[in-house]
Amino acid sequence: MAVAAIAGLAVVASGCAIQEGGGGGETTLTFWNYYSGTQLDWLKEQAATFEDEHPGVTVNLVQTVGSQHDQKLLASVATDSTPDLFINNIVVDFPTLVAGGVMLDLTDYWDDFDAASEFPDNAAWRSDDKVYNLMSYTNLLGMYYNKDILDEYGIAVPETLDELTAAMETVAAGGEYQGVALSGAASVEGAWLFAPQFLGLGVDYCNLADNADIVGGAFDRVAQWREEGLLPQAAATWDQNASWQQFMTGKYAFGLNGNWQLGNVKDAAFEYGTTQFPAPEGGVSQVFPGGEGFAIGSKSKNPDLAWEFVEQMIMSQQGGESVFEFAGSIPLNSGAAGSEAVAADPFVQPFVTAAQATANWPNNPETSAMQKALGTAVSSVISGQSTAAEATDAAIDDISAAMEKGGGTCS
Repeated sequence: MAVAAIAGLAVVASGCAIQEGGGGGETTLTFWNYYSGTQLDWLKEQAATFEDEHPGVTVNLVQTVGSQHDQKLLASVATDSTPDLFINNIVVDFPTLVAGGVMLDLTDYWDDFDAASEFPDNAAWRSDDKVYNLMSYTNLLGMYYNKDILDEYGIAVPETLDELTAAMETVAAGGEYQGVALSGAASVEGAWLFAPQFLGLGVDYCNLADNADIVGGAFDRVAQWREEGLLPQAAATWDQNASWQQFMTGKYAFGLNGNWQLGNVKDAAFEYGTTQFPAPEGGVSQVFPGGEGFAIGSKSKNPDLAWEFVEQMIMSQQGGESVFEFAGSIPLNSGAAGSEAVAADPFVQPFVTAAQATANWPNNPETSAMQKALGTAVSSVISGQSTAAEATDAAIDDISAAMEKGGGTCS
């Protein structure tokens, strides 16, 4: 999960300017990031291309430690030395960084951006109607299925959670396979996997207390899965990697996980398929978006040039296509999402569709605590430590308390 993956990254030497493009050093854009692996490869390529196209410009990629990223950004405001560009864990960091004055107001840039209409509304993150952060790609949840098992039992691919439950009951009755592998950990991962059970009904962190019946119904469903043996109690401790390993054993009919597993699923010893996260009855399939936001530092000495980089290398169709090619992330730019490279992969299509209508995260400094509260509640139901009713009350109470601690606002 990209939004949770920033912790624990290795420290890489700071100040490593990208030299492939031969920038003359007359102007330097400093870009703070905590990327590693294929995402870092993508950013290096984009920086080198920008240097090639802008003689005299050097893009200086500075690696930070994810757990220290926010603190360094906040401190840079006091010393008038914010980086020209930076990425951020948008779900958790956005309210804090806006309140700390780290981010430049991008509203005028965004309003004049010709390709803005090619993005969904929630690609631009706003506070007080001003745009401060942009998402060019996302990582999303969907459902993987073992086609061999479904074919053996004559089961159609479920589109709703009720259909999923019925399909798992049919599989479990055969006694050979199990139902679903998912992360039910008492963490943001468990919360991320559980939330789509009510998001498609218009319920999210901001209005849980007003929709206790819908939230309770979602907890009832998970309790039913555990009681009927469709979801093992061990899932209460599984993170996304652990649940994926279980699905890949071939013993589970379904696996709820993300697009970042599309490369790994190719190693499966069974026929497989992908589809959108099953919709709650009477609702639609909707998930929260994961991924990084891109921002310009409020004290940047080169804001116009920094915006050129964002416009040309991040938010462009080329930027979207390249991040998909390098890292498998789902581009939000509609042109990139409909490109030949993306369209040629049938397994990625459910994630592309999901990216065009994602749920909105709460705009509250305590968003992380709100997620942890939901994850803890669902984990307690899967483990059998709490009833569905107890978990519903606990989740609503703890999330409401966290929201109040963060100022009482949510959007």
